[in-house]
Amino acid sequence: MDIINMVFSFLIGTAVGVIIAHSWRAHVVSQAVTKIKNIFDRLWHQHPKLLQEMKQDMDNPDYKFQREFYILNKKQRLNLNLPKPCLAYFKEEHDGLQDQLKTLEDYGFVSKVTESNKNNFTKYQFSEKFVELLRNKQT
Repeated sequence: MDIINMVFSFLIGTAVGVIIAHSWRAHVVSQAVTKIKNIFDRLWHQHPKLLQEMKQDMDNPDYKFQREFYILNKKQRLNLNLPKPCLAYFKEEHDGLQDQLKTLEDYGFVSKVTESNKNNFTKYQFSEKFVELLRNKQT
């Protein structure tokens, strides 16, 4: 076997390996995206009121880049010095709000930024993937 055949065989083998690796990676990514969308759809049906409100907020141009939100009691809103505008979800409007947020946190859709403090409010942050899923959700 001469050197040209060896080089040619090496190049063909490398090209085939790259194609197979790329195809496999694309398949794995596709499955991961499908899995995340399925989880989001399931959560949408389990927590429709909260997620619909979050979607409305993310679709609002005033909150285009807003990612942080607060969990409050309705009566607290007037007593706090929160940044304006800010997103807030009220415990009185969503049954088991803390538990719903814990579920979203477990899936990586939101993360807790601060623990409850003396004012008894907690700050959370949306993940970019969650914002994208909310904005793309057809209702």
